[in-house]
Amino acid sequence: MSLIRKTFLACAACLLGSQVLTAQMTPNAPIKNFKLPRLADNGYTQWVLMGGQGIYDGPEQVRIEEMGLRVYTGDERMALEMSMDSPEATVRLQENKAFSESVIEIEGANFKISGVGWTWDGETKEIEVLYDTVVEFTQNISDSLTGELTPIGDDETPRTTILSERLKLKTTEKEYRFEFYNRVHVTSGEMTLSSNALVVNVDAPKGRDEGAPKVEADQIEAVSLITAQDQVVINQAGRIVRAGEAIFLPREKKVNLSGTPEIEASGVYLTGNTIRSEEGKIVVEGSADTGRAQMILTETGGLGIQGGSALSEETIVLSDSIVMEELETENQFTFTGSTEVMSGAVQMQAGSMRIFANKEAEESKKAETKEAAAEGDEDSLKVGDVREMIADGGVRIEQSGQVATSSVVTFYPAEERAVLEGEPKVTNGEAIVTGEKMELKPGLAIIRGSDAQQVNVILPEMPDMGYEAFTGVATASSPKPLDKTEKPQARDTIVRSNLLRMIEEPKQTVFRFTENVTVAATNLDASCQRLDVVAMEKKTKDAKSGEYKDRLEVQRIEAIDSVEVKQDGRVATAQKAFILPEEGKVILEGNAVVNDEQGKVSGHRMTLLQGQRRAIVEGGGPDGERAKITLPALPKGKF
Repeated sequence: MSLIRKTFLACAACLLGSQVLTAQMTPNAPIKNFKLPRLADNGYTQWVLMGGQGIYDGPEQVRIEEMGLRVYTGDERMALEMSMDSPEATVRLQENKAFSESVIEIEGANFKISGVGWTWDGETKEIEVLYDTVVEFTQNISDSLTGELTPIGDDETPRTTILSERLKLKTTEKEYRFEFYNRVHVTSGEMTLSSNALVVNVDAPKGRDEGAPKVEADQIEAVSLITAQDQVVINQAGRIVRAGEAIFLPREKKVNLSGTPEIEASGVYLTGNTIRSEEGKIVVEGSADTGRAQMILTETGGLGIQGGSALSEETIVLSDSIVMEELETENQFTFTGSTEVMSGAVQMQAGSMRIFANKEAEESKKAETKEAAAEGDEDSLKVGDVREMIADGGVRIEQSGQVATSSVVTFYPAEERAVLEGEPKVTNGEAIVTGEKMELKPGLAIIRGSDAQQVNVILPEMPDMGYEAFTGVATASSPKPLDKTEKPQARDTIVRSNLLRMIEEPKQTVFRFTENVTVAATNLDASCQRLDVVAMEKKTKDAKSGEYKDRLEVQRIEAIDSVEVKQDGRVATAQKAFILPEEGKVILEGNAVVNDEQGKVSGHRMTLLQGQRRAIVEGGGPDGERAKITLPALPKGKF
């Protein structure tokens, strides 16, 4: 007779008396209210099997009604690890196994299990619940995504509930391993999670005496690891997380996402090769195989060269890695490695970029929305109001044919402006602008320089603005008339000043230079205190390709205050000057004076005509100036 059978019969004898043992014990005879212990090799109790009624089918099997199984540590502690209760069960005595198609309830130090249909293996310490599994842990793991951990507490503390079709539980001296399969659904605080497979690792308790409190101080944070796999979807406080695998480390307050993970929340979308969440910080990493880390911002505004007017509602950012960090008063986003930004008509490349968003504005908006307040929306992934964006490291911005480069660019979306520092340069068609610092706004660019480093603008070449002698007097020392077959070498128009405003108008661009302005153009040099250059885009046929391209053409130049124009050995001064390349005119106004070796001409207004032997000199003006010409002295001995 086996030891188990002897033990079972001995227990029955204690309950029913020796007469039952000797005269009544036969197969299929029921035993009422029995208790059967099993001892380990060391002599300590491994488990105790109890039942309201037991039917002994033979040395192999016992059928039990109102089964209760108490599993102990099997050592000198004699501590209760968990209890199992089922309306009915079949116990294979020699195999140390039990099974049932009935419901089961299992209770441990930090968890409760219920389900339908089960198997238990006392040798491997494995339990399988076959259908409709429900497990409740006395620990909230939802805040692992946001960096907090709610410990075990009273009944009002949010707990973690897991539903699945099937559960496999394996216990060791160090931990319990819960394996959930098929249609897994987790609820923990404000978080819900769904997947097709889930593994929860729980520290084995130090044990407790039967009837002692179920929660002990040393069992807080008992869940050490949670691994969700296959179509993982997490929903928490308005954010949705999708991944192939999600690993929760509650003690470290970390979550690791892989398998093309993505996070979607109000105002932001994130995806990459991996995503890590740690104490309020989220790190998105890209890879060569799966692509770069990506972030999509909505309703940011103001990221363009000329502000936000040309933007779409989405701004896409690609980078090697993205770090989102929630601070006390703001949210910060750091993009490292080569960074690309695409927002409507704007494209930007930079070595790195940072975004700073105000949380206060975000919280005030939340308070204004009753629904959000009622739901307790604590979405740490919200971007908030973007206050500032800083891009550095070889920044290049393209928008509607314009290209801006700089070492550092700072965007202020709410103000719809951007500031370029560190050798900033803007190219607009054939116009090239450089300076010490640039400020770009919708329809306006302000470029600043200094006496040491002036604003420098290269504009398209202008036609020859030279004109022939118009005094009608020739002298031996007079320069020879310009040979019409000879043309001065064409050159770009270069304008320098301490300050420039580029004003974008519907049909033209105005370059407004102020402070120490100088101009160098084909056959013309000038200086003044203010200069307006008006240019328009025109389609011209490219000589090589034959294609029509937009080309910037200078329509007119207006110089104001202390104007001096040098041209072919002549010097002209006036209060104002108007250079009209298409009309071939230079108009001087306000004490206009032209000096050359052939004489001096002055008046209120003077119009110099390109390539002609005449000039139109007018008197008038506020001081009643008269047109005047001064000729050189006549040669001696001619009369």
